[in-house]
Amino acid sequence: MKSDNLLLTIAVLAVAASLIATGFTYFSLVNLAAQISGYATSTGQANLTVESQASINFTKSFVNWGSGMLNPGGTAASLTTFETNNVSGGNWTLSGAGGLQIENIGNINISLNLTGAKTAVQFIGGTNSVYKWNITNVEAGSCINGTAASSGNLDLNTFHNVNISIGASIVCPTFRFETGNDLIRIDFNLTIPEDSLTGALTDTITATAYT
Repeated sequence: MKSDNLLLTIAVLAVAASLIATGFTYFSLVNLAAQISGYATSTGQANLTVESQASINFTKSFVNWGSGMLNPGGTAASLTTFETNNVSGGNWTLSGAGGLQIENIGNINISLNLTGAKTAVQFIGGTNSVYKWNITNVEAGSCINGTAASSGNLDLNTFHNVNISIGASIVCPTFRFETGNDLIRIDFNLTIPEDSLTGALTDTITATAYT
C-alpha cells in the first residue's frame, strides 16, 4: 500500500513538473516572438534629384515669300502667313503654310519674350509700310494668361507691331511644357508700299525664355 502511494505521488509530481516545463516553454516562445517582431521594424530611403530645365526651340524657323513685286498700277501689297499663299496686290508666293513655330522643350513653364531686329520702316521702308505679328496656340492651352498690352503683355490672336526692345513685351507669360500643350505660332502681316526698299529684305526674330 505504501508502495502504491509512493508511485502515485511520483506520478503526480512528474505531471506537475511537465506542466510547469510546458508553461515555461510557452512563455519563452511568446517572449522570443515579441523580441523578433521588435527587431524587424526598420526604414529605408530612395533618393534622386530631377533638374529643372528652361529650353525652347524654333520647330519652324523660316518664313519666305521669295521674290515678287506689286501688281502693275498698284500702290501697296499685303502679305500674311495664314494660308499657303495669302498675298494680295502682288505676285509673291509664300513657301509653306503658316508662320514661325516655337516649342517649349524644357520641363518647366516659362515666360516667353519675342524681339525683332527691325521696325517696319527699317525692314520694308516706304510710306505706310506695316510689319506686325500675331501669337496663337498651335496646341490648345500652350500659352495661357495672354492678356492685353496694358499689362505689358501681348494679347493672343491679335496683330501687334513687331517689338524691337528686348524685354519690353512678354508675348506669353506662361508658356507650358507638357507634351500636347507646348507649341505656339507666330504669324506675320506685311504691307509693302510702292516706294518700299528693294532687294533682299530680311529680319531676325529672337525668342528669349524667362523662369
